[in-house]
Amino acid sequence: MQRRHAAIFLALPLVALPGAARAQMISPMLYEGPRIALESHANRFSSSKSEPRAPAQPAVNPAALRYTPSKARRSANLAAFVQKTRARDPRGADDLQKVFAEGDFIERIGGLVASQGLHVDDVADAYALWWLTAWHAARGNNDTPPQQMISAVQAQAARAVLATGEIAQASDAQKQELAEALWVQSALIDVAMEQAKQDPARLRQIGDAVRQGAKGMGLDLDAITLTSHGFVPAGAD
Repeated sequence: MQRRHAAIFLALPLVALPGAARAQMISPMLYEGPRIALESHANRFSSSKSEPRAPAQPAVNPAALRYTPSKARRSANLAAFVQKTRARDPRGADDLQKVFAEGDFIERIGGLVASQGLHVDDVADAYALWWLTAWHAARGNNDTPPQQMISAVQAQAARAVLATGEIAQASDAQKQELAEALWVQSALIDVAMEQAKQDPARLRQIGDAVRQGAKGMGLDLDAITLTSHGFVPAGAD
């Protein structure tokens, strides 16, 4: 059984913004999705019609997924995110800038996701959480799956990232830029869903936005389902 998000993003200062301002800030960027060039998602899932077994996989080298964060790069990354938001939503960009100015946004996320076994300096872990958050949003909720599912998607995401040579071989700066975009995007989705939980029409709107952003990454959120072994094609669970 899934449980509601208790302490992933809902403790962040983002939720302290006035409701109207938060709605203005969150909506436009969900359509964008973080830009990531991964191998086709179709190659990441078992095609078994029975309960899938985890296929044998080469060992994952954690060092290829980690990076050494730089505070200066983080400031630049968050400033770039604000600037990108400003092009579509100036008021929202101002709100987001205020949130980022209240403290180290990424470090606060890191402290919250650590309880799920996720590392803020790991690009695959950032992708895993975005993947889970986006999939749930497309279904109208921000539930937190059981730890077994989180760990399965974490391993799945690591294999996917390592299968993409340009990411595995990327510099620390490139990995940090991508990971921090994923962390921020996951936070925005999560908070948007929490805000809209009593508004079915708004939940559908957010879900559609997240679907659109995911399609820009080659991922059809409606074509997959979440199992104890991670994501599999819909109908294979």
